[in-house]
Amino acid sequence: MTEQKSTTQPVKESEKKAEIKKYSPMQKLVGQAKIAFEKVESGLDFNREANFAVQILEGNSYLQKLDAQSIVNSVKNISLIGLTLNPALKYAYLVPRANKCTMDISYIGMIKLLTDAGTIKNVVADVVYQKEIDQDKFKFKKGTDAFIKHEPLVFEKDKGDLVGAYAIAYFRDGGSQFELMGKDEIEKIKLTSESYKNEKTRQYSPWENWESEMWKKTVLRRLFKMLPKTKMSDKLIAAVANEHTNEMDDLSKEDKYKDMFDEPMDAEIIE
Repeated sequence: MTEQKSTTQPVKESEKKAEIKKYSPMQKLVGQAKIAFEKVESGLDFNREANFAVQILEGNSYLQKLDAQSIVNSVKNISLIGLTLNPALKYAYLVPRANKCTMDISYIGMIKLLTDAGTIKNVVADVVYQKEIDQDKFKFKKGTDAFIKHEPLVFEKDKGDLVGAYAIAYFRDGGSQFELMGKDEIEKIKLTSESYKNEKTRQYSPWENWESEMWKKTVLRRLFKMLPKTKMSDKLIAAVANEHTNEMDDLSKEDKYKDMFDEPMDAEIIE
């Protein structure tokens, strides 16, 4: 009987190394959040969210240099809060803050959390431009007959400078509540932002890249303080804790304990 020679080709050393390097450093790092992520019944798929996170991190060299554990914690917080990093939905982002990577909730994400909680039927947030004021397109009144009337100049390119923002919450059982903030107030908060203050991180700051969204989010956060908290979901509580942590990171030591944000409820947010 003739001996048959094996047709299996020996594995080259370069192929072995390629196999070992199957995952990139960011994929390995994000993968460390898998067990904690999947312990939470968030309805989000870890592999999908991990892919979004890796895309963000690998597209941002500055984020990659931040504290590794903060990157892992940011991915864990995605499941606690229940908001996807899907860039098409714009619910949340990964941003640098105080030399750490943090999950930052957009105003769209905040609206989703509020409406999902059940007591709020709908939330509207928008910015106001100088030309809308000049043309009498924005009016409001506070007190017993409170109202906001806004006719946005949607199709005009030159609307002038941003001068303010407002948010309105409509309750399921009827009624509504609104809050307004002017440019000076919003700019003051912008200047406390750690990511904006730091020249190294400013180009990655949401205040630099999505200014009008941050104006909406700022007034929405103030409105949130005044809304009923009796039926808050665990996800909403976690979101409040996350926003509180982010805001505390942005404040100076002198301002850290001023009443700029309600104390967060008991939530397992990971710093």
